[in-house]
Amino acid sequence: MTMGDVTLLIVDDNTVIRQGLRSLLEPEDGIEVVGEASTGAEAIQWMKNHSADVVLMDIRMPIIDGVDATSEILRAKPEARILILTVSEDPKTLARSLRAGARGYLVYSRFSPEELLEAVYVVASGEEIPPSPAVVLALADLPEEESRVQYLQEQQLADPLTARETEILDLIAEGRSNAEIAEALAVEEKTVKNHITRLYSKLNISSRYEAIRLRLAHLC
Repeated sequence: MTMGDVTLLIVDDNTVIRQGLRSLLEPEDGIEVVGEASTGAEAIQWMKNHSADVVLMDIRMPIIDGVDATSEILRAKPEARILILTVSEDPKTLARSLRAGARGYLVYSRFSPEELLEAVYVVASGEEIPPSPAVVLALADLPEEESRVQYLQEQQLADPLTARETEILDLIAEGRSNAEIAEALAVEEKTVKNHITRLYSKLNISSRYEAIRLRLAHLC
């Protein structure tokens, strides 16, 4: 996706915040706000009937919060790309949102308008935003289902990760981006992406946050 064709759904129970995000992003060339929702339930229903390249999702909302809304949206539309915008800096809460399938998060008062725009384009392109060290640790502490643990153990015997895949997984667990991994290994970024695709397939995962959690929990 090139810069210039990104559609957004803004989800927040605060009208002022929704209007502020719209006024901030809509003037940008190629950014189009195609919808708003004030609750998680509204966001779920909106995405069932429409589509947006990126969903800007608040966490703290009544009835259905942003974490559960993220899960429900991705269950119906796995291709959806969700960016969390929140006032919460609680690592456990942010880790839960990433495990639910969000492609990254930004904490209000911690980012500039330029950083928000960059994050929108990163997520729209299908990439993920590396989490902070505190959130990385919180990801590792999330419980794993016993059936999942057994699957990973069997998978490692049947089709173990290569030395290079393990090396890249370790760098992902450090919170490094694809570009940073490529620089560290002196290879092309495309090569890194190819390795990541293969290790995701072996581990039956779909995001670097799952990779971080499994690696730090010593499950792969």
